[in-house]
Amino acid sequence: MSSPKKTCSLSIELLPEFGWSIRNQPVYGPGSVFQGFVNLNIDTPMSIERVRLVFYAIETIPSFEVSPGVIRSAKNMIFSTQTVLWHSNQTLQQLSQKRKHIFPFTIQMPMIQFPPSVDHTSYKCNFLLVALLDTPTLDIPVIKKEVPVLCMPFVTTSFLKIPTVLTKEKKSLSAKVQMTAQEYVLGDNISLNLHVERKNNWKKESKNSLQFVTAHLKLIQTLSIRHSDDIPDQIKCVASVSSNLLLIKSLDGSGMYCDGDLTLKIPNDISPSYDYGKLANIFYRLQITVEQKSSLGNIWKQCVSLDSVHITIGTLGYGIRSSNEIKLYSDLDTPISPLFMKAVEYEDALPLYDSSKLPSYENIPSF
Repeated sequence: MSSPKKTCSLSIELLPEFGWSIRNQPVYGPGSVFQGFVNLNIDTPMSIERVRLVFYAIETIPSFEVSPGVIRSAKNMIFSTQTVLWHSNQTLQQLSQKRKHIFPFTIQMPMIQFPPSVDHTSYKCNFLLVALLDTPTLDIPVIKKEVPVLCMPFVTTSFLKIPTVLTKEKKSLSAKVQMTAQEYVLGDNISLNLHVERKNNWKKESKNSLQFVTAHLKLIQTLSIRHSDDIPDQIKCVASVSSNLLLIKSLDGSGMYCDGDLTLKIPNDISPSYDYGKLANIFYRLQITVEQKSSLGNIWKQCVSLDSVHITIGTLGYGIRSSNEIKLYSDLDTPISPLFMKAVEYEDALPLYDSSKLPSYENIPSF
C-alpha cells in the first residue's frame, strides 16, 4: 500500500544579517530585531484553519544518574510566545490552492540577558522558531517546521590595568607568566609571555645535546549545574596548543633559561562565560604546564603547572559597553518574551521616486 502523498510543506527563512555571526549563522542578543518569512507550499487542496509562528526558549538538564536508581533532571521554560500569520476567518486574504504563500514576520528580543544557546551533554539551552499549520479536523497529522535560533548574551571585556604576573617553581624548574588580559571574545587569541629557568642540579646529561622545555596551554571549560548538588561539574578542554622552547645557558653558568610569546586560539563556537543561570553556569580557566624530559630519554622529567588562571570569554569587544537597561532573566518574577512586531513606515523615510516632481533640465540656464 502506497503512503499518502504530502499535501503541503512549511519552511522558515531568516533574512541575512550584517552584524554578529558564528559559522555564517546570525547571532541575536538583547534588543536585537530580526526578520524572516514562513513559506507555505500547498500541493493538494486541503482545509486550513490557521498558520501560526511560535518562538520559545527552554533550558534542560537531561536525565543524569547520580547513583544507582537515583535520577536527576530539570526543565525551565525561559519564554514562549506566538503569533497567527493567517486565519481562515480573514476575508482580505484567502489561501488559494496549489501555490506558494509567504508570510513575513519581525521579532524584537527584549533587553534581557538570557542564557546563551548551549548544546552540552549535561545541559541544553535552545531557542526555537516553530511554524505550525492547524487544520479543523484531527485526521490530518500536525504539519510543522522547527528552526533553531542562535542567541547570545552581552558579556563585556576589558584589558588589565596592571599585567598579571604568575610564578611557579618545583625543584630545579621555575616558570614566570605575564598576561595583559584575562578577558577575550570568541575567536580571539589568548596571549602571554613565558619565562622559564632551570638550575644546574639535574643528573648528568650530554654536554652537546640541545635541551628544550615544552609549554602546554589548555583552555578548560567548567559547566556547573546549579539545579542539583548531586550532579558533578562537567569539565572539558575546549582548546589546546603545545610549543617547544630551546633552553639557553645563563651567563653565570648557574643554569639555563628561555623566553617565549605564546598564543592559544579561542574557538568561535563555544559558549561565553556566564554566572546568572537558573540551571547552569559556564566558567573558563587557562592551564599552563611547562615540562622538560631528559635528553637521555623519558626516564624522568620535571614539570611545573599553573592550573587556575581565570579567563572570561565575552561577546563584546574591548571598550564596548552594554545598556544599563538590560536585566538578568534569573532576576525576573515573570518571564518577559520577545515581541512580534508589525511593519512600520518611518516618517523620515525618503519619498518614492516621482519623475513629475523633477525639474525640467531643458529650462535650466547654462553658465
